[in-house]
Amino acid sequence: MKKSVLRAHLAAWLLLPPAAALNGTLRDFTYGTAMPTNIAHSISVVPLVAIIGAWAAFLARRRPLPDRRSATLVGVAWLVATVAFETGLGALRGVPIDRLVAEYDVTRGNLWPLVPLATLFAPIVLQRLITPSRCVVVEGAG
Repeated sequence: MKKSVLRAHLAAWLLLPPAAALNGTLRDFTYGTAMPTNIAHSISVVPLVAIIGAWAAFLARRRPLPDRRSATLVGVAWLVATVAFETGLGALRGVPIDRLVAEYDVTRGNLWPLVPLATLFAPIVLQRLITPSRCVVVEGAG
């Protein structure tokens, strides 16, 4: 596998936090003003997951990952980076750890866990969907 392709996918994660911030800003200045905060946050997960999927699809077309192993490596790296970023940002903002952990509790109606799951699975799924299958071509057949 070309290391430059892997590095490109790993570095591409750096565009996800600004995209998430823009998504949150749009939420806060539009539909988020007309509903409770927890509902607005849950709704905003949907476009963010779509952004993650679209970004992974763009990358898969432009710089295809060669195999499932490399796609899994990218997905795990994106997941770790996402959780670390959210935890670090929360800590910088003085958010107690129990409140950060509560964001992952789907039994409370929180949809946030879909975002880390999307960062994990988007590179893997899109590598499978977009990378051309390796077919054996038989000369003179047909």
